[in-house]
Amino acid sequence: MKRIIQHIIILICLPLMAAAQKELKFNNLDSVFSFADKNSSVIKTNEQQTVLAKYEKIAAEANVVNFRDPVSFALTNNTQLPVNFIPAELLGGPKGTFKQITFGQQYVSNFSITPQIDIINPGAWAQIRTANINVDLTAVHNLINKTSLYESIAACYYNITSMQEQIIITQKNTAAADTLLLIVNNKLAQGLVRQQDVNDASINKLTLQDKLNQLKISLEQQYNSLKILCDITPGTDLIIEDALNYNQQFSSDMTVNSQLQFKSSALQAESAKADLRANRLSNLPVLSLIYSNSYYQNSNDKFLDNNPNNKWLNSVYVGAKITFMLPDVNRLLNSRNSKINYHISMISLEHNKIQNDIANSQLQLDYEKAFSQFLTSKQVFLLKEENYKMAFNQYNQAILPFDKLLTAFNDMLLNRYNYSSALANVLYTKSKIDINNKIK
Repeated sequence: MKRIIQHIIILICLPLMAAAQKELKFNNLDSVFSFADKNSSVIKTNEQQTVLAKYEKIAAEANVVNFRDPVSFALTNNTQLPVNFIPAELLGGPKGTFKQITFGQQYVSNFSITPQIDIINPGAWAQIRTANINVDLTAVHNLINKTSLYESIAACYYNITSMQEQIIITQKNTAAADTLLLIVNNKLAQGLVRQQDVNDASINKLTLQDKLNQLKISLEQQYNSLKILCDITPGTDLIIEDALNYNQQFSSDMTVNSQLQFKSSALQAESAKADLRANRLSNLPVLSLIYSNSYYQNSNDKFLDNNPNNKWLNSVYVGAKITFMLPDVNRLLNSRNSKINYHISMISLEHNKIQNDIANSQLQLDYEKAFSQFLTSKQVFLLKEENYKMAFNQYNQAILPFDKLLTAFNDMLLNRYNYSSALANVLYTKSKIDINNKIK
């Protein structure tokens, strides 16, 4: 009986557990960033790119000595040995004639170890510098990707908070539209207004209902975009509980000091210079230490002959080797192309320095512009709201026609939407400045 009760409890709790696993709540932007750091494919890809760059650096360092340890084992069956000619007089023949003879045995077994180490390899040394720059360049590119991800997340986040508030605003004003429709219907029953006024009030209500549906759809689309950015599974119920704070104060010290784009260009210029140097040094000779230890056996009976009279013979040598690559067209073109790429990178560096500084100034200007629009939209909304209240009273006093009242109502609602969007834009531009200042 006790076990049956336990099974029933588990069956009841399973749907609740599944529902809990599918719900994800955020109450501020930083909490979304923290989640993205752990789950976003962009961040995970960045981590793998860092690992890859480190392995390439290790490979470049190991290639300095370029240790090679070739081991070979060969079994050769000389089915027909080559013919050689020797003076016949060595074998008692007439002088001036030659005798055909074959040298060697049919079965040849050979095992050899021939390691080689580069002692001086200028081209490989230069590649270490390129690999080190690539590690730094990968780190900077990862930060640029992270900045872009954060900015996209911030845009989605504040779009969601703004749309959520606009939905609430629309729902409240739908109730106001219902009130207007009720008032007009009562006046129509009294013979005080025309049927056109009732139709206009009905259209106004339908328009607001459609606006509400469109906002809900757009909100769901923004949630889906945020799920994609943070790699959240489609079945998860994503909830953002962060009310917009309209009590915003202008921050005059919102300066931006991001140098990521400039750092990227500077490292690319260093990489192009390192490639140019590596191509030039690769034309220099390479000094290598070589060693060989070989064992071989010849037999006319079989491979790996175990006859005690047919022993394995040993050959050992140690030496040094200088390898010099003669200049060819491809190597000369590679050096020339590297030089051109270096000059191009220096031109890009000067341009990107200017672009980076202007982009920083642009972010500050965007914030100032957004805050100015926010203050203006607030003032305009308050005036439009006052106009609507006065128009409503004037309509009730039969001073103002109904079409003017609807115009005042829609103007007030439109500017209320603008006020909410302006606040979201202020918060977004401010967050972009914070992101660019924090990620360096």
